[in-house]
Amino acid sequence: MASVSDPIVEEAPAAQGLTPAKGFAVLIGVIVAVAALIGIGVALELSALYAGFLFALYWTGLCHADFKQFVPALVGSLGGLGLAYGLSALPVALGGAGMALALALVLLAIYAIIMGWVPVLVNNAFMLFLTVGSIPVLHEQTTLGAMAWAVVVAAVYLGALVMLGKKLAARQAPAA
Repeated sequence: MASVSDPIVEEAPAAQGLTPAKGFAVLIGVIVAVAALIGIGVALELSALYAGFLFALYWTGLCHADFKQFVPALVGSLGGLGLAYGLSALPVALGGAGMALALALVLLAIYAIIMGWVPVLVNNAFMLFLTVGSIPVLHEQTTLGAMAWAVVVAAVYLGALVMLGKKLAARQAPAA
């Protein structure tokens, strides 16, 4: 049974205090923001826009759009994709030694997250993107570089959008 402090129970803390009308207004804002990100993705011909949405879910949903978590989320995401690339490229380049090196790097990353070392790089975003970037079927339609580019585009877009939203909210707060 989940306790009150269990993250599963606290999945939607933003809903606290929202009226149905305010919740609907937030939904409309989310629809507009998602449509804009899709439009940007189409305009830039991003073949792996899902990676940008994965970053969006991680930073806005799990990190609650906390700017203290922005850099670790972005660096971790890109680092995880980098190691995913190593998992595919090192064995091709170096054979069995490359596979051993790639697996040693994965174990080192796991140990680093356990020990809390280099948390700006090796964190949950790192592990999430390492996992997704290691899915072989995804490599049939796009590249890890395209995934990384989609993450960067989404991060720039979301960072600017959230920063603008917070500035507007701060400007309106004294008037309320």
